[in-house]
Amino acid sequence: MNVGEWTTVRAALNPDDPFVACDDGREYNNLEFNKRVNRLANALPSVGIALGERIAALLPNDPEFLELLFATSKIGAIMVPLNYRLGPAELAYMLEDSGATVLVYAPEFAEHVAALKELAGGVRHYIVVGGGNEGDLDYDEWVNSHLDVEPNVAPDVTLDDPHLIMYTAGTTGRPKGAVLTQGNTQWNAINALLTYNLCRKDTALVAAPLCHIGGLSVAATPTIYSGGRVVLTRFFVPDQALEAIARYRVTTMFGIPDMFILMSASERFDTADFSSIRVMLAGDAACPVPLIETYVKRGVFFSQGYGLAEASPAVSALPEGDALRKRGSAGKPLFHVKVAIFDEDDNELPHGDMGEIVLKGENVFKEYWNMPAETAKAFRNGWFHTGDMGRFDEDGYLWIVDRKKDVIISDGENVYPVDIEDVIIGHPKVLDVGVVGTHDQEFGEAPMALVVLIPGQELEVEELMAWTREHLPDNKTPKEIVFVPELPRSPTGKMLKKDLRAQYVKGGKG
Repeated sequence: MNVGEWTTVRAALNPDDPFVACDDGREYNNLEFNKRVNRLANALPSVGIALGERIAALLPNDPEFLELLFATSKIGAIMVPLNYRLGPAELAYMLEDSGATVLVYAPEFAEHVAALKELAGGVRHYIVVGGGNEGDLDYDEWVNSHLDVEPNVAPDVTLDDPHLIMYTAGTTGRPKGAVLTQGNTQWNAINALLTYNLCRKDTALVAAPLCHIGGLSVAATPTIYSGGRVVLTRFFVPDQALEAIARYRVTTMFGIPDMFILMSASERFDTADFSSIRVMLAGDAACPVPLIETYVKRGVFFSQGYGLAEASPAVSALPEGDALRKRGSAGKPLFHVKVAIFDEDDNELPHGDMGEIVLKGENVFKEYWNMPAETAKAFRNGWFHTGDMGRFDEDGYLWIVDRKKDVIISDGENVYPVDIEDVIIGHPKVLDVGVVGTHDQEFGEAPMALVVLIPGQELEVEELMAWTREHLPDNKTPKEIVFVPELPRSPTGKMLKKDLRAQYVKGGKG
């Protein structure tokens, strides 16, 4: 059985159960959706997409994205989700690097696609979902001209076959394409079911972009595997997300911290109906403790997890019973994931000691696409080295500290920016903060805080400095605080520390 056959089995077992609802009013049950997937699977060979061939998607959270996910899986093709927040040059790099020969896109991105036709020479077919550039294939007409029977595929497509090339955020140099197998996706779903007790009664709100691994494989695919329903919002709008939770009686939602911050800042937040929610999931970046507490006050269990594209993505999660006692922790490793903390010499460290997070398991990716040297560097002695720093506490809970490259070495001691950021974000006038190391003649490096204030608020540097002195030891107190209008972030919301260093640290190399 491959991932594409999930929809086949759902259609056979529970044909009338809801599969997906969309904010444009479209809804499909299991039988209807599987027929759509089959038509697409039977159409793909007509544009040269077969076993091992790559097809890219430049789509918002439309059902056609999920149709591509399952249709490519059924025939053994490889899907390349493209982040629509990127510019044409970055998208062209991913198309050329992956060798994608077909691009499916939404009309909102027609201008980007026009540029890609000049930049990405390897793409032979452009297919538009509902109007777009003249001369491109119309998705519905193309798909509907094919039969809705199960595709006849030989040889059999298995869980060992590659299915997705997910490009990393590219916070350090060119993005790398993590090759995820069908088994990676399935084992990630199994981990989620065991962790959150997902079932046919669940409804997941998919407001995070499906082109991002969190939106795809935390928000969507585990619920689909469990037999539940997914609700798609094409783009994230805080008020619309709050409305969808009440309207569809949503039980789970995944988001990055910025999404939950924006929802909590909405005028509708205090009166929003969260009564159906079982669990909110936060990932992709460290979640500020004050934000967790804000949702707890509304009676919402707010679970912080840890994951990355290379792990399909989930690695750990905070159990519901420890939401308050261990708030701020990334929880415990998921059932089928092994996690350890290594020192610089790849020796495992005891609980309490800080080091690099390494992992292994059936959810861990196969390789970096066309990057054997990077793959060999990442995998040593069977362990994938994440580049993230963390520790286990005495109870076995994982605490994420920082990226290895972001640690500040001050007077010979490691200073972790997240410790400082958690304090500063707790100030009632602060909206966002990023901490980087700046050159210091006495200590080598010292913390510098780049701070964004809540619109309309005023705050003196010395007042905020006094706040940090009150809550932090001397070696973690920023030597310099600079107010800035915004912080650079990747298209998936990760703070780009390399850009902060390049812009604000004298002689900074990023």
